[in-house]
Amino acid sequence: MVETIIDSPCPVCGKKTLIYRAEELDLPHFGKCLQTTIICRNCGFRHADVMMLEVHEPVEYKVKIESEKDMYIKVVRSTSGTLMIPEIGAKLEPGPLSEAFITNVEGVLNRFVNILVQLMHDTPEKRDNIVEILRKIGYIRHGRMEATLIIQDPLGNSAIISEKAQRRRLSGEEVKNLKLGEFVIDIGNLKI
Repeated sequence: MVETIIDSPCPVCGKKTLIYRAEELDLPHFGKCLQTTIICRNCGFRHADVMMLEVHEPVEYKVKIESEKDMYIKVVRSTSGTLMIPEIGAKLEPGPLSEAFITNVEGVLNRFVNILVQLMHDTPEKRDNIVEILRKIGYIRHGRMEATLIIQDPLGNSAIISEKAQRRRLSGEEVKNLKLGEFVIDIGNLKI
């Protein structure tokens, strides 16, 4: 682990007591990544991030959710992964503040529920549509409605871990239509 003192003020207390830590990790299903942490020795402020250091072939995983047992299927989403459940029109795309996570199908549904509840508060005029989608998510959870969970990742760092999951390589055209969510530089072809 590398540790460095930063000559910048803490965003919380304003004192120049920040420490930067960086450590390379090899995480299952994600590969090599760099974990960075900024900590203030004075007030305890902490900010952590994980950056992927590997790029794999662009990939799509798809699994049919048919029963309550399927709630336990493991889902690995990198910062460049797009999650979709077409039957309810749900799509979680990467953005500048995307977070990587490892969860299960139920955890993915919970993320969509949290987003929908927030939308209901922010856009009350769409309440009826949101309530209908929440109802469908409840049906999916209890095996009363089939749905498809899809994850597409142009950098190949996401996965659905299940014998039921189908995996395929994404075409170049499909990759062009996906958001990355992070800034990527390929130095492999750079002439220095």
